[in-house]
Amino acid sequence: METLILTGSTAAASTSARLAGLIRRRIELRDLDSVVSDLDRSLLRLPGLDADAYTGGALARDPGVRHLADRLADARAVVLVTPVQHGSYSGALKNLLDHAPRAALRDKPVLLAATGGTLHPGSAACDHLRAVVRSLGGWAVPTQVIAQRSELTAAAEPPPQLAARIDRAVGELLLGARMLAPAAL
Repeated sequence: METLILTGSTAAASTSARLAGLIRRRIELRDLDSVVSDLDRSLLRLPGLDADAYTGGALARDPGVRHLADRLADARAVVLVTPVQHGSYSGALKNLLDHAPRAALRDKPVLLAATGGTLHPGSAACDHLRAVVRSLGGWAVPTQVIAQRSELTAAAEPPPQLAARIDRAVGELLLGARMLAPAAL
């Protein structure tokens, strides 16, 4: 099973990347057969969505957009990690998801995660992402992972509370992937 991680920060080193790494390790530990990969961060720099090109089909021929569509199609599960920006998820992630085909997440479980200075804004960011996942045909797992920047230090292991949230969400993601697998239909 391939799990695709989309990190919504354009910074090379960020708390979102650190959280994505923690989630990746938990998936790899819980499902030894799983392949976990990151979407190329350069796709976060796609130009603003051209609505006419999107609805007319021309955008689907753009190499970056095709790569995004192909990677999403190949994934059995998806992880979306975002920094909180102005009470929601990042504009870079918004633009990337705007370029995704209408049913890009159909029948895929999606783990939602956010990083910020405090926990409260992270809930809003995940709630906003939950609506986007639903509109793209995906199934957002019930447990969302919200981490404060202070929990994402360079320490090898996250604090126990964060580790427990990650473990619960990863368990739901892997269960969802098994339940939604084509053989299960």
